[in-house]
Amino acid sequence: MQEEVVEVQKETTQQEEKISIFSKSYWVSAAKVAQKTNVLVFAALICALRIVVKSLRIPVIPGGLNFSFDAYINALGSIVYGPLIGLMVGAVSDTIGAILFPSGTYFFPFIFVEMSSSFIFALFLWRRKLSFSRVIISKFTVSFVCNVILTSLCMKWMYAYFATGKTYYFINTTRIAKNLIMFPLEGMLIVFVLNAFLPLLKKEKCVPLWQEGIKLNKKNILLTILLTALAVALVLLYIFVFKDILTKYNVKFL
Repeated sequence: MQEEVVEVQKETTQQEEKISIFSKSYWVSAAKVAQKTNVLVFAALICALRIVVKSLRIPVIPGGLNFSFDAYINALGSIVYGPLIGLMVGAVSDTIGAILFPSGTYFFPFIFVEMSSSFIFALFLWRRKLSFSRVIISKFTVSFVCNVILTSLCMKWMYAYFATGKTYYFINTTRIAKNLIMFPLEGMLIVFVLNAFLPLLKKEKCVPLWQEGIKLNKKNILLTILLTALAVALVLLYIFVFKDILTKYNVKFL
């Protein structure tokens, strides 16, 4: 009997992993998640946690760039409720968080940064076989799309809208440097968080029974170290070589 259950779980795994995010069945399944009470309760909990951690930011680089715990909570929630509920969680947590824990001038378009981060994490992690590489790529994508591109667009738009007299350059080297250095370490921490909570999520039937934890090995740790070292090297190369050249020739990036 137990062997039959295992075989059914394996077949379910293969079927769900083969479903493309571009297929209708994928989005139908994502919509049906809203019918599960335990998933909605967990989504509300994640939403509340994301609001709370907005007040727990650790300064990393002068200029408003901080280390926050949102990515870990965001990734954890995304493996449970998928991309569509993720959009709503991102919208609600950003709106309520801005009201309870305001940080500077509120600018509505930033809501799309929060929504997009939940959406992207879910596309990579929801109903997928978890792996170290998948988590690292998902974190890099979120960092690049949300933290660098979308945030920079919103900042540039906000500066222009409020006519502050300052110019925000789209290619902000400080923001890029912070995200470049942090994403390998943050990816590793996300792996630890997912592994820690996965048994409980399976017990509460928030994720499929076939969902397995992420196996770490020496290669994963070495890859994280190498990626971090490469990022630091690129940042230092910019600071000590290219920055003076760009300043000398007054090169500006958008």
